[in-house]
Amino acid sequence: MPDMQLDAPEEKQRLKVRRSGAGLSRTHRLRQSAQRLRYSFVPVLSMVMLTVLVTVPLILFVWSFFFTDLFVVQAITVVDARPHTQSAAHDILEESIASAPFHRNIFFVDPTALEAAVRSRLPQVRTVHVTRQLPGTVKSIIQEKEPAFLLLSGGTYYFVDDAGIVYEEARLENLPGIVLPTVKNDDLAAAATIGTAAVERQFVTFIQQMNELLPDRVGAHLAKIHIPSLAAREIHVRLDNNWRILFDATRSADVQLSVLEVLLRETISAEEYAALEYIDLRIPNRVYYRTALGDGS
Repeated sequence: MPDMQLDAPEEKQRLKVRRSGAGLSRTHRLRQSAQRLRYSFVPVLSMVMLTVLVTVPLILFVWSFFFTDLFVVQAITVVDARPHTQSAAHDILEESIASAPFHRNIFFVDPTALEAAVRSRLPQVRTVHVTRQLPGTVKSIIQEKEPAFLLLSGGTYYFVDDAGIVYEEARLENLPGIVLPTVKNDDLAAAATIGTAAVERQFVTFIQQMNELLPDRVGAHLAKIHIPSLAAREIHVRLDNNWRILFDATRSADVQLSVLEVLLRETISAEEYAALEYIDLRIPNRVYYRTALGDGS
């Protein structure tokens, strides 16, 4: 009996230990389950947050793109051009943008197409650069052509560029601040067409060279320049000393002026020089001249 009384407390202690161990095991298992649940929930939460962060801005963009006027072209600016060119370019851009999809949406405005439209319809434009400025502005930077000379044809004055293209009618209000050579077409029935070549590039180069070199070579300035027709290969000039000189427009002005220098300095006398009226340089390496005293060659 005493042995059994001694064993009872020990048995109780063992039961307490077993119960405590079972409780700890259950708590540990619960903690592990909660930890596994937390670890499995974090990636899901991250994906949900990432989806929200991506989707919400996308939805807002699509909404503003299709259902608001945020990206609709509201302003068109044209800079670095004369007022009448700015106005004409603005109208062309406005017309082209009006046909853009989604009611003038700036993302569907093609800058390259706008540049081509301006260049094709405004011959006075040398370069044009169109940019889109978000949210709703289109900006055009235009560089206009510089005239090489004035052409008087069919009773109308025109600006001609360095390629021989007639690009604009010359009026008092759009004349540049420099004195330009004026070429008169004696074919009164011929009218120049804006946007097309009236003369060849070689002709333009000849006029520019002659205007630059003649004062130093001859000691006189151009007073008048005439051509028989737009297709003519010769140029008739009148100097401010009243000499009339005929040039071949297909050959170098420098070479022909060299021949003229030889005539004036080495060939004719002082008396002939003073009476000089007419010089013909159209035949290579030959010169014909006329004075008040008679003809010579």
